[in-house]
Amino acid sequence: MKTICPFGRFWLTSRLREVCLISLSLLFASTIGASDDGDAAGRRAVLYAASGTFGNQGTLYTIDPATGVVLTTVGLLHDRAGNPYGLTGLKYHPTSGIFYCATSGQSPTKPAWLASVDPATALVTPIGPFGDRALTDLAIDPTTGIMYGISGFDQKFYTINTSTGRAVQIGSTGIGFANGGGFAADSKGALFGFSNSFFYSFTKTNGMATLIGSTGLRNLVKAADFNPSDVLYALEGGGGVDNTHWRWLDTCNVTTGACTRLGQINANDLDALGFIPVRR
Repeated sequence: MKTICPFGRFWLTSRLREVCLISLSLLFASTIGASDDGDAAGRRAVLYAASGTFGNQGTLYTIDPATGVVLTTVGLLHDRAGNPYGLTGLKYHPTSGIFYCATSGQSPTKPAWLASVDPATALVTPIGPFGDRALTDLAIDPTTGIMYGISGFDQKFYTINTSTGRAVQIGSTGIGFANGGGFAADSKGALFGFSNSFFYSFTKTNGMATLIGSTGLRNLVKAADFNPSDVLYALEGGGGVDNTHWRWLDTCNVTTGACTRLGQINANDLDALGFIPVRR
């Protein structure tokens, strides 16, 4: 009798592939430290990163949350027809189990679209165009399931229809365009993001940004996500003093905005970052 096991939304019908994938996930999953609410046992998650700059085909990786070292190369980002993609956002939906992604405005196929990506194969499934070619990253409020986005061209703040991909403006950030534009929601649904060398919180009803502090980093923050214990991770690189192709993994203090480098990532031109919890 064949066992079918869910990995998020993606179903593995082959018992051998199921065993291999679960083994790899557990091997490379990070045991996250205790959270502020006393989760002393820690939680496990796999950290993914993807490239998507300069109009080139991107690659999906798993990386070590402790050091930034690439653990596995999942593969080149592609759809069922073999078309190439580049990504600028990755976020896991905790209710549906879908690993959503935003294609970059320079993606060789379907630029500035909402899509999903299979974390086991790097297969991209397009959903629909945003209607704004400059969304910088995605954030999903885990308490409501609502997806948000901010623009890298102007002050526009959006909710995103996860069925069609359409971005609907509901307000303005008040900070001009988001430069770098890493963006994420914590476990309580609070929104945080980056522009230039500054860290902000965002009001969900109208997008208004409130300055928290300076990141203290040498470069922009291209992407961000919270781990299951609400530690904020940032993908640093580009737009600063270092080589524009290099990337670093950082953690950031949401009270002060200050970020600390964990290590340089041994993959260039990364533009998206996202955790997937390991279900035990």
